[in-house]
Order: sequence, then C-alpha cells, then structure tokens
Amino acid sequence: MNSLSSLRMNEELSRLTHPFATPTLRSLGRRFDETPDPLRPLFERDAHRILHSNPFRRMRAKTQVFFSPENDHITTRMDHSLYVATISQTICRALKLNDDLAYAIALGHDLGHSPFGHPGEKVLAKLWAEAAHEEVDYTHEGQSLRVIDQLTQVSGRKFEGLNLTYEIRDGIRCHCGETTERLIAPRPKSDSRDPSEFTGRQTLPYTMEGCVVRMADRISYLGRDYDDAQLAKLSQKLPPLPKEVREVLGYDNRTIINSLVSDLIAQNQKEPETCGFSSAVHEAALLLRDYNYRYIYQDPRLEEYRSKTDFILIQIFHVLYEYLTQNGLEDVMQVKAGLPDAILHFAQFVQSTPGAVHPRADTGKVDLARLVIDYISLMSDHFAFKTFESLVLPHPIV
Repeated sequence: MNSLSSLRMNEELSRLTHPFATPTLRSLGRRFDETPDPLRPLFERDAHRILHSNPFRRMRAKTQVFFSPENDHITTRMDHSLYVATISQTICRALKLNDDLAYAIALGHDLGHSPFGHPGEKVLAKLWAEAAHEEVDYTHEGQSLRVIDQLTQVSGRKFEGLNLTYEIRDGIRCHCGETTERLIAPRPKSDSRDPSEFTGRQTLPYTMEGCVVRMADRISYLGRDYDDAQLAKLSQKLPPLPKEVREVLGYDNRTIINSLVSDLIAQNQKEPETCGFSSAVHEAALLLRDYNYRYIYQDPRLEEYRSKTDFILIQIFHVLYEYLTQNGLEDVMQVKAGLPDAILHFAQFVQSTPGAVHPRADTGKVDLARLVIDYISLMSDHFAFKTFESLVLPHPIV
C-alpha cells in the first residue's frame, strides 16, 4: 500500500464512526483478485466502474414511470439512480457511514431494469416462465446482479463482469424499494452467502449502507413521481395530497425528501442498529405510496400505453426466441453477414457476452429463453422500439 492509499484509508477510518459502518478494510473483497488501485479505495473504484459502464449509460433512455418521455424534465431511470445515490450519500455522511459504498450501490441498483419500467419487468418474467414451463425467479434486483456479474465487462480485463466487491453486489441484489417495512437492519455477518444464491426480494442487505440505499430508493420515488405526474398532465386531474401527507411530509418532492431524510437520520441516531422511519412519518409515507398507486400508476393513459409496450416486448421475445431455437446457438454465434439489423445485433450480443451463455447447472445446456431475456433487459426504450420495428413491422419493397 503506497503513502497515498494509506492516507485515504486513515482518513476513512477517522470519519466512519458509526458503530455499523463498513470501512474498506473490512470488505469481503472481489470474486477475482485484482491489483489495488493506487489512488482509490475499493468502493470508490467500483462506483466509477458502474458509472462508466454501458448499462449505466442506457438508463438515460429507460422508463422510470412515464414511458419514453419527450419532456426533458420527466425522470428517467438514470435520473432516479442518481437521486438515490445522492440521497444515500447525504444520509451516510450525516450518520458517519461509508458514503462511497452507498453511492456505488445506488448507482448500480437498477442496471438490470427492463425497458418500460416495472411493467416491462413483469412481462419478461412471464415470458421466461412460459418458455421454461416452470416457475422462475426473475426480478430486476436479481437481473441487476446478473448484469454486473455476467453481462458487462471492464475494458481490457479478462475476468467476467465488473468484478465488484461483495458489499456492493449484495446491496444491489437486496435493494428492493417497493417493500413497506418501517425499520430494517443488516442481516447477521455470519450470513455472507454469495448474493447470486438469493431468491425473491425479502433478503436484507449485509451492510447498514445497503439498508440506507434500500430506504433511499423509496425516498427518491415517492415525491418525485408525484411531481412528474403533475408535469405529465395525466387524464385525470390529480387531487390534493392527503392532509396527513401534507402536514407530516410536505407538499412537493423537495419537502417530502427533506422530511423523510431528516426523520431517517434522527431515527438511526436513536436506534443505531436499525434503518427506517418514525411511526408517524412511516404512516404518512404509506399514505403517499397508496396515493401514487391510485392516482398515478393506475392512470388510464398509463394503462393504455402499458398494453402497447407489453405487446412490443412480447413480439421481440417470440421472434428472437424462435430464431434462436430454429437456427441453434452455435449458428447464431457465427454472426453471418446479410442478417437483418435486429437479428445481427442479437447475434453480436450472444457472441460478445460469454456470461450470457453459461450452461444451466441442472441440464448442462444454455437456457435459450433466458438468453433472450438477458438481451431484452439491456435494451433502452428507444432501442426496443427500433428492434420491434425491424423484426415485426413490414418494410417497403421499393
């Protein structure tokens, strides 16, 4: 360790005074050994790997709530990830937790989100299950872990994936912000299973910083989705926020975030072993969540658009899956000249992404349906539209 690295480590240890903080020196490390960076601690280096990755860049054109917005002020999946990252940083700095760790988890937490948001995620899960003729465990949390472990690479490196540290991989896999817990706590240090072994959404993070991100995910979207809905001018005029929400949390995204962040910090200062909200703030947050579901997420205009984007993903899947099963994996990996653009892009993905074509442990064969799901999950909204047009719509002969 050089003198600069030593200074960075000493500085980190001096400021991380929270009893449940995660210093770099306590990291469980990477899957594949690497030479330490002479300038950056592990978690900071990982945040930069995520920030410079192709899946992160694609999030600028992925839906958060409102599909393919032309209004530049409507939140995209990248905006949301950056909001979660900065909220997590603020909380961790106030509590003397490791803000580098939380920032990295937050940047990567939605890398595996499908095009068209949560509805797209549900469609991909259903398509995979139907093709596999069995129950499958498909969530964007699990897919985000798959993206960083298998579906993207570090330029110039031979190992598979981004090779991120255990704590960041764990935080990404366990970040679920759609849950409604009031208080959570890191799972026991004795449970250091690899995050790829987890199923569902109930496993809590290994670190307190991961818990902060799980709560910051919720903090980020509650007020932001309300403000975006006002900009979007939905088919029904939004009623006023419930009185309890206005009195406890505030009237807009700025005051709602401030109220939730301040309460979480105060709650952790009282009970350092937990991460969450006071009873009054938690109840108000649940009311706001219910309001958003009733008046925003289930708005008729969104439902109408959702049916069309569902159709797009279904058609892309069936065309690519049929092509793959008819031609065979080895043939597709040859990337023959003269293929339609959409088929060529898919073939290039198969050829250039070794982590996507691992054989299943139980059958020894590549899961072809999962391979197509992997490809679609990486698409931006715009690329999904373009792929649908290439694969499904007729093209003029002359």
